[in-house]
Amino acid sequence: MRHIFILAIFAIVACFNALGADDRWVENEALGKIKLGRKAADVAALIGKPDSKGKDTEWDAIGEWVQEWRFKSQGLTLNMASRSKGGAKTVLTITAEAPSKLATARGIHIGSTIAEVTKAYGKVQDREQSVAGKTFVAGSVYGGVIFTFTGGKVSRIFIGAAAE
Repeated sequence: MRHIFILAIFAIVACFNALGADDRWVENEALGKIKLGRKAADVAALIGKPDSKGKDTEWDAIGEWVQEWRFKSQGLTLNMASRSKGGAKTVLTITAEAPSKLATARGIHIGSTIAEVTKAYGKVQDREQSVAGKTFVAGSVYGGVIFTFTGGKVSRIFIGAAAE
């Protein structure tokens, strides 16, 4: 039994080492100054009030209430989450499309090339989930950044968890 315990500890340590020091980058990722977990009041101070808000809907998979906030003129859509219906919200996901001018923490924006994305995020790319020339997944679909390309340039940036 002791050997199994030691083997389990070794496996856990090996997994953490395989993740590398670059794994914590997701916690610092942002689009402009918008970060996951940022409070609604902070978002309003940074980019103003949304053009529209969707219905507050319970997402059973995460146990939170989620509302879509659209900033059409800025090319942004934020999913805002709260623990209770109508409760205080924080940023759950960030999506940017044209005409957004905001850049990620590593300087990638709508219109950046595949080569620029690869240079900035190549060390954290999930090659299994990425589709050459179409999508580039940095981190993972469970938490990271997904770049979508049209004509070899970034046409959409998604930050957050795209899968549960």
